[in-house]
Amino acid sequence: MIFSLAMGFYHLITFMALLLGWPYLLFMPAFGHRIKWRQRLGWLPPQEGRPVWIHGASVGEMGVIAPFLAQLKALMPEKNIVLSTMTATGQKRAGEIFSNNAAGIFFLPLDFWFAQKLALKRVRPGALVLTETEIWPNLIRQCQKQNVPVFLVNARLSARSFKYYHPLRFLFGPLLNTLQLIACQSREDADHYLALGVRQDIVTVTGNLKYDGTKGPVPQLEKQELKKDFGLSPEDLVFAAGSTREGEETVILEAWRGNLKNGKWEMGNWKLIIAPRHPGRFSEVEKLLISGNLNYGKRSGQKNGGTSSNFDVLLLDTIGELVNAYAASDLAFVGGSLAPVGGHNPLEPAALGLPVIFGPHMFNAKESAEGLLACGGAVQVKDAGELKDVLAGFLSNEEKRFAAGANARSLVDSKRGVSKATARLVAEKVKEQS
Repeated sequence: MIFSLAMGFYHLITFMALLLGWPYLLFMPAFGHRIKWRQRLGWLPPQEGRPVWIHGASVGEMGVIAPFLAQLKALMPEKNIVLSTMTATGQKRAGEIFSNNAAGIFFLPLDFWFAQKLALKRVRPGALVLTETEIWPNLIRQCQKQNVPVFLVNARLSARSFKYYHPLRFLFGPLLNTLQLIACQSREDADHYLALGVRQDIVTVTGNLKYDGTKGPVPQLEKQELKKDFGLSPEDLVFAAGSTREGEETVILEAWRGNLKNGKWEMGNWKLIIAPRHPGRFSEVEKLLISGNLNYGKRSGQKNGGTSSNFDVLLLDTIGELVNAYAASDLAFVGGSLAPVGGHNPLEPAALGLPVIFGPHMFNAKESAEGLLACGGAVQVKDAGELKDVLAGFLSNEEKRFAAGANARSLVDSKRGVSKATARLVAEKVKEQS
C-alpha cells in the first residue's frame, strides 16, 4: 500500500516535470534533435531476440562497462546486447567502443511511465542491466510488470547520496527488492543499500568495474609517440589535469604559476594539459587562459593541422582523448574533487603508473581514492597552496614520482577481475530466468 502511494507520488512529480518541460520537448526536432526526441519519449529502434539491455549514463561509464560487456558476451554469445546512454557524448563514445559488440545504441527514455512502457515494447529485452546509481523507478517498475529481470552492477551509494535516498526508503526499498542482483563496489555501498530495506540475498560486494576498464602502462616508445602527437618533446615533464569542473581551472593555474620564477619554469621544462569535463566549458576555459596571458594551444587545432608544439598549456578540447593525454603525462590531477562534485575516476591515471592528485571531495569514488591514499599512490590537497607544493615535490623529484606511480599501478593491478566475476553472476541469473 505504502509503495503504491509512493509510486503514485513519483508519477505526479514526473507529470509536473512533463508539464514544465513540454516546450523543450516540442521544439527539440526543430533544432536537429529529432532522433533524440523520439528516443527520449520511448520510440526506440526495435530489437530482435530478447537482447540484454545495458545502461550507462555518459562517456565515463562507457569505458568502465567495456570489459564487463565483453565478458557477458563471451558467456552468452547467443544474446544480442544493446546500450543506452543519457548524453550525446556518451552515444558517440559507445559507438567508438562497441560498434562490433552492440546490436543497438540509443538514448535512455525519460522516466515517464508511458515512455518506458513503449521502450520495453519496442526493445523487448530479456534482461536490463543498470550501472552505479542509475535507478529509474518507472523503468524498473515496467520491467517488473513485464517479467524482465533487472540487475544493478558497479552499484554505489555514497554517504552523501544515502542522505537523500534514506528518507525515501519506502519507495526505493520495495523497488530495489524487485531486482535480481545489486553488485556493489564496496562494503559501505552494500550497507547503504541494506539500510534502505533491500534484501540481504540480492546484495553482494563484487568490487569496482573501473579497475578492469582502465588502460595499463604504455611502453616507453608508445609514450614518446603520444607525447609527439600532443606536441610535447621527450624531455617535457607533463602535468595533466583531467575532468576539471567550474572553478577548478583557476586553482590549478594558480598553483601552476606559483612554481614560476622570473617568468620561467624553475625546475625544468614543464607542460600543462587541462581537460574540462564538459565540452560546453571549452570556450570558458580558453577565455581563462587568454585572461591569464598564458601561452596556450588547443588540441582541436593540432588535429586540424595547426601549430602543434608552441605552447606551455594545452587545452584538451576534444572528446575521448583523456586517457591518451594521461598516458603522455608524468603526473595527474583528477577533477570534480576541489569543487564539491564528488570526484571523477582516479584509476585511469593510476593504472598508467602516474601519481594522482585530487581534492577533498571524492565521495563518488571513495573506495578507490582511499585505496590510492593508503598505498601512497595519491595525494589529497585542499587548495592552490597545497597543490603548488605537491606539484613542486613530484616534478622536481623523479624517484618520488616513480615510486608513487608504481604504488598506484600496483593497487589497480591487484584489484582487476571484477568484470568477469560480475558478468558470471548476471549470466547465471539470466539463464535461470530464461
